[in-house]
Amino acid sequence: LPFKYPEEVTLAGEKLDANKAFSDIFPRKDFRKPLTITIDPESAKDFDDALSLEKVGEGRWEVGVHIADVTAYVLPDDEIDREAAKRATSVYLVDRTVPMLPERLCNDLCSLKPGVDRPAYSVIFEIDDEAKV
Repeated sequence: LPFKYPEEVTLAGEKLDANKAFSDIFPRKDFRKPLTITIDPESAKDFDDALSLEKVGEGRWEVGVHIADVTAYVLPDDEIDREAAKRATSVYLVDRTVPMLPERLCNDLCSLKPGVDRPAYSVIFEIDDEAKV
């Protein structure tokens, strides 16, 4: 397993503009208002999955399923993308994690931390009080 990143990939990650994901070229819906919680365990280093819930009417609820969005930071075929493609996924071992993305992305820019604005891909649907979609 590749425990370290090539230096050029690490440097590319460090150079990323944290505000890029919030520019006008990436129109986004704001999900800061509804109750949103991570579904990753407390021991996780990267929090990239979340759920939201908001009452939208009598007997109706809006549910959101969110995953951290890396597309504003990682461009097709750039050095980070090529390295991530080689790794295919993060690997979770008993004593360590071998991440697919450089640390700046997986533990910072694309980590859905409480109280920190982060971009996400989201699927939103409504259910009723009986949990029927």
